Amino acid sequence: MNLRSSILSFRTAILSATLLVLSSGQIFSETVLLKNGEKTYGTVIDQSTDAVTILKDTKRQTIPKTQILKIIFKDIKDEAELGKIFEAEKKKLNKEGKKTEKEEQLDTLMLEQMIKENSYKTVQKRLALIEKYIDEQDSSWEEYISKNRNPWEPVWKSAILPGWGLSLMKKDTYARAYQVVIGLSIIVAIGGSQAATVQKNKAENRMSRILFEDPVTYAQIQAAGIPNSSLYITKLQSDAFSEYNKDKHNQHQYETYSHTGLGLAVGLYFAQLAQSYFLGKQWATHNIIQTPTGESVQEGFNFKSNLTPLAAGGGSVLREYRSEVRYVSAF
Repeated sequence: MNLRSSILSFRTAILSATLLVLSSGQIFSETVLLKNGEKTYGTVIDQSTDAVTILKDTKRQTIPKTQILKIIFKDIKDEAELGKIFEAEKKKLNKEGKKTEKEEQLDTLMLEQMIKENSYKTVQKRLALIEKYIDEQDSSWEEYISKNRNPWEPVWKSAILPGWGLSLMKKDTYARAYQVVIGLSIIVAIGGSQAATVQKNKAENRMSRILFEDPVTYAQIQAAGIPNSSLYITKLQSDAFSEYNKDKHNQHQYETYSHTGLGLAVGLYFAQLAQSYFLGKQWATHNIIQTPTGESVQEGFNFKSNLTPLAAGGGSVLREYRSEVRYVSAF
């Protein structure tokens, strides 16, 4: 297994996918002279028995061969030079406006060579653009492909910082989602806990007033001889207990928010650890090397042991235990 071959395979895969969607300007062009004296410019990309296909301004154009006088493998703008070529090619035509069979064969061979060279230049040009794009987007992509991978690396990194291991495997969407939701859950847990503490303190202070301060106030009201003081005191007591119950209710509600946020954060923390583990097993499979016998090993030291039956007889079975350590290198 060759590291460079792996990288080239990766580049080829990207190229095959991107060539379908990338479009670039006219990379190079040929001059197409028509028998009616007109001319056009484009890149020859295909031909058939009866027609030639060119790429002109990123659009395909098919021209019948009966209309073509000459295709020149360069972009000629000089009218004088074009005139000389036009006159020279006109002389090769017979009375019916056709070339000899030998000339037709030469033109066909020349077109085939043009198509091959244009295809090669197009691939090289676009491959260079793709590599430049990849380097600009992620300059570490080659190191990412070639380095040895440990399936546990994403797990311990995710244990230290949620989403870190997923980012390592280029699962950025998952990583950001976990980080945002876990962060919000922790904020809810902390905020709910603090709010519950505030409500608890308010309830305790209110209960303290109900038990120690309010009785003194009620006694003063009764001593003052205020009419219907008993009803007034009853209403004050009812309002005080109502406020106390409201504070206790808010305390329990905020505690519920805090517990829910904490539970969600812990659950998502372990969920991203599990996902890092299962995705990490796939992510690390590029380390696996298959020997000519079909056995899967990893680059580096490999330990193998097995118990092999040798013979059986007299109610007993003889077995041999073998162990071996091998170092595997990818080259």
